[in-house]
Amino acid sequence: MPTQLVPLEASHEAALLALTLAPEQLPFTAHPAELLPELKGDPQRRGVTILDSGEVAGLFALSAGPHCQKYLSKPDPHAVAVSALSIDASRQGRGVGTAAMRLLPTLVPALFPDARRVVLVVNQRNPGARRVYERAGFTVTNERQGPVGPQWVMSLPLPTAP
Repeated sequence: MPTQLVPLEASHEAALLALTLAPEQLPFTAHPAELLPELKGDPQRRGVTILDSGEVAGLFALSAGPHCQKYLSKPDPHAVAVSALSIDASRQGRGVGTAAMRLLPTLVPALFPDARRVVLVVNQRNPGARRVYERAGFTVTNERQGPVGPQWVMSLPLPTAP
């Protein structure tokens, strides 16, 4: 079974809490234990579980509204942001993150029907993450200062319905 993206379910939480992040990723992302409480009760944020061969392999958030707009130089009501991508250390380097990001054009419109593009930010000290996103079709559209240094703002246009 290949990589899949599914909306976060309560049944995923124990496995997500047991994920181990690679030490070099700790400055750049949130562990699911930090992200899960932030997602509860926020209608503009959706948790997405990454499954690899049917097993929980990671988590990220999709966000609209203020959670997304903070990454942009001007407001875009049709943008949705990816944040806090975390992949279990045992599955890193195997293409799981790239495969997950390549599935966004199918998942995002199902969760956010008005979305026309996906945006994210990557710390410039994390070139491996930038490569993952570029392989999935994202391009650098801007730069900004983030909490732990300069960041690239990246964007992925979504196909429009005919």
